[in-house]
Amino acid sequence: MASSGDMLSIGISGLQASQRNLATAGHNISNVNTDGFSRQSVELATRNPIAVGNGFVGSGVNVVTVKRVYDDFLSAQVTARTSTFNQLDTLQQLASGLDGLLANDDAGLNPALQSFFNALQDAANNPTSIPARQVVILEAETLVDRFASLDKRFEDLRNSVNDQLGAVTTEISNIASSVANLNSSISQEMARSGGQPPNDLLDKRDVLINQLAELVSVSTVDGGDGSINIFIGNGQTLVLGNEANTIGTMRNEFDKSQLEVSTSSGATDYSISSQITGGKLGGLLAFREEIINPVQDSMGRLAIGLAATFNTQHQLGDDINGNAGGLFFNAIDVSSPEVFSSSNNNPASGTVGVAIDDATLLKASDYRLNYDGATFSLRRISDDTIVDSGFAIGDFPRTVAADGLTLTLTGTAAAGDSFLIRPVRNAGNDIDVAIGSAAEFAAATSGNALGDNTNALALAAMQSKSLLGGNTETYQSAYAKLVATVGGATSKAKVNADAQAALLNRAVEEHQSVSGVNLDEEAANLVKFQQAYQAAAQLIRISDEIFQTLINVTGR
Repeated sequence: MASSGDMLSIGISGLQASQRNLATAGHNISNVNTDGFSRQSVELATRNPIAVGNGFVGSGVNVVTVKRVYDDFLSAQVTARTSTFNQLDTLQQLASGLDGLLANDDAGLNPALQSFFNALQDAANNPTSIPARQVVILEAETLVDRFASLDKRFEDLRNSVNDQLGAVTTEISNIASSVANLNSSISQEMARSGGQPPNDLLDKRDVLINQLAELVSVSTVDGGDGSINIFIGNGQTLVLGNEANTIGTMRNEFDKSQLEVSTSSGATDYSISSQITGGKLGGLLAFREEIINPVQDSMGRLAIGLAATFNTQHQLGDDINGNAGGLFFNAIDVSSPEVFSSSNNNPASGTVGVAIDDATLLKASDYRLNYDGATFSLRRISDDTIVDSGFAIGDFPRTVAADGLTLTLTGTAAAGDSFLIRPVRNAGNDIDVAIGSAAEFAAATSGNALGDNTNALALAAMQSKSLLGGNTETYQSAYAKLVATVGGATSKAKVNADAQAALLNRAVEEHQSVSGVNLDEEAANLVKFQQAYQAAAQLIRISDEIFQTLINVTGR
């Protein structure tokens, strides 16, 4: 009938097209509140016209496909901005809690430092008073307790990051598996239907991809058969067709207490933490690397600088019994530094040690020592600067004068060996009061009689002296700089997160303006398609009347 160009077949094609349009509009209306649903539309095309002697006669309409009203660019914008916003939002939420702790008058370090030096001044004013000396020790104990409590908070945050890394990577792997399953279903449906798009399955997959973007930055590539390939990091495959790779966590090659994001290649796991950006996963890693590690290193540097410089001055005086002053704080400049060998090092390789030569020159940083088989290079991690290079095994011990360190090597090294040097990280936890009693407080200058307060005055005066950072920072200015750094990072993350939230909302609105369901528009479409259906039905009725008239004429 379709080839005859008659009115009946034309009317039937119009009925079918209107029916499909009405059903599609109803589907849109029903899913107005469905998360991730894209408005669908019917694509129509004229049937091939019929050639007659004096021209061509139309033969009706065909339903070509039902497709999503969808813009790939706008969808990609939503995905990218979702990932960026979630990274910044995670970072600013975690950083703001730490910022509030460090700047708090009750929980921060500054009040404890001030009380300690106030007690020193009181003892200098009354050097023969045992109670005044005892207060100095009590305030010192309060100070070291404050160092320890802050350090514990840093460790708690680091452990929390470890826990969340495990949870987030598991969630990413689960979503990736679901995307792979949908890829398989979509490819099968498209093959079965001759390439027609299974719109609702495509929407479900887009929802999952946006959920992935909340967790990590993703990039997608069309698989050509309806499937989508997904990559994270610097091109690490997460989903390839109907196969999903699992990501998880593994122990850091140096510090086994730290977890890294990992993926597998064959039977080997390897870390991809340094390549991960975006989403909650990127925010967690950024918080650890940009906030926790530098802050804990800064606190450790302050603890070592305080203990070492204060001990030096204390040992220049005499106690109440005329004995030379001993250590006031424990010697954490000796006990706290540590070095980790990479788990990938040659088993026969030796070990590296680190000693602090000058606490006033210490940097708030870890270091990475690498050996290429001929020479070593030492990189300061905090500013990614090579601070020493080109030295060989025979050049140990190796002094890095500008950073106040000396490196030693026990045994030998093999090409590819690497070591993580951590001079200051643990000092906030390790600092303690070493002096045994109030009588041992060395208030007098060496050789002076009881009642002399010269050394006590010198100790109290250390509060205002620039003894750290190469004689550019006081104890309290070093702490203030730490607080300001965290505050600045928190503020920056919040401003950027707010900006990204606005950009994300705009992208979502633009995407919805194209793909979202507009009930007013759909209601108008229902009226339009209903009228078209009625007109097509009328055409069929007229065709039937003409047919009946012909039968009646020919039947006489």
